[in-house]
Amino acid sequence: MSVALLLFPDFALILLGVLLKRYARFEIAFWTGLERIVYFVLFPSLLFSSTATAKLDFDATAGLVGACLGAMITGIVLGYLARPLFKPSPIVFASGVQCAFRFNSYVALALAGRLGGSDGIALMAVAIGICVPLANAAAVYALAR
Repeated sequence: MSVALLLFPDFALILLGVLLKRYARFEIAFWTGLERIVYFVLFPSLLFSSTATAKLDFDATAGLVGACLGAMITGIVLGYLARPLFKPSPIVFASGVQCAFRFNSYVALALAGRLGGSDGIALMAVAIGICVPLANAAAVYALAR
């Protein structure tokens, strides 16, 4: 299956949201509430339920954890190594370095579900649980400097 077909449902949903926001004229409070319920209720529920009900093999999961940590640390190191090369201002660096290691959890989960079903979602939830705290710490460190 092509990458475009794998990503089409996600981008179609984003486009639907853009069209609804532009033409349906929902109040800003609607969108704020919707974002809050997705971020604080639905997304954590998906992560919890997919990992709680999955039968994870520790040996397979350990390899995934190692690969995720390796990729995340590589992105962080390469992002910081770009600083002396490009010499950006501190504000530009703090916002730009995050491009080296941030990822979109929503798209990753959708792709994992399409490629691996419920087991794929569970493995991606584990990867998110490992990578997000590290990415957040690296991003806050850059912003605090």
